[in-house]
Amino acid sequence: MATITARRRIRLAGLGRVDGRMLLGLVLVVASVGGGLLFWGSTRETVPVLVASRDLPAGHVIQSDDLRVARVRLEADLGSLAIPDARLDEAVGRATAGPVHGGEMLVWPDLASGPAIGPDEVAMTVPVEADAVYAGLRPGDAVAVLATRDKGKASSQTVTLLDRAVVYAVSLEPGPIALGSRGQAEEERGLTNVTLLVPRSEAERVADATVNGDITLALLPPADASSRAAVP
Repeated sequence: MATITARRRIRLAGLGRVDGRMLLGLVLVVASVGGGLLFWGSTRETVPVLVASRDLPAGHVIQSDDLRVARVRLEADLGSLAIPDARLDEAVGRATAGPVHGGEMLVWPDLASGPAIGPDEVAMTVPVEADAVYAGLRPGDAVAVLATRDKGKASSQTVTLLDRAVVYAVSLEPGPIALGSRGQAEEERGLTNVTLLVPRSEAERVADATVNGDITLALLPPADASSRAAVP
C-alpha cells in the first residue's frame, strides 16, 4: 500500500512539472499574439479626412454638402496632403483647381490658390506693359482698369473701364537681354499677363480695349481700408 501511494505521488509531481511548462508556453504564445495584434492595429490606424461626396468640376466653389468625412489609413506621403475633417472651414468657399471625382479624398493641391470666380463673373487675361503695373501685384489685389487708345497721338484718350476688379492670377513674360549702362547684361521686363475677375456684363468692353488699346492697372486699397481710415 505504501509503494502504491509513493508511485501516485511521483506521477502527480511529474504532472505538475509538465503542466507548469505548458502554462508558461501558453502565456508566451498569448503574449506574442497579443503583441502582434497590437502592432498590426497601430499600423492600420485610420484618421478622419474630407472626401468629395459628388463629382466636382474644375473651378467649382466648394460647399459644405460637397464633402463628407471618411476614415482612411494614410501612408506617410499622404499625411501632409490630406485635409482633416477639423479643417472643413478652410475648404468651404475655395475653388477646385481641377476636377475631383466623387469618393476621392480631397487634398490641399485640389484647392485653387486664387480667389473664387463668382457666378456672374468671368476670368479675363489682359497683357499689360511691365511699367504700367505694380511689380508686386498678386492674386486677391484690387485694381482699377484703365484703357488708352491712340497712344502717342494727339487723339489719345484714357478712360476708366472698371472702377474695381480683383486680380485672379499674374504671370510675367520675360523680355530680351539688354546691356546696362555699365556693360552688364540685364533682362528687360516684357509683358505681364494679368488675369482679372470681370463682371460678365463688362467682358466685351474689356476684350475690345485689350485688342484695340493699351491697358493700365492702378492698385487700389483693400475694400475695408476706407472704413479703417475713418476710425478716429
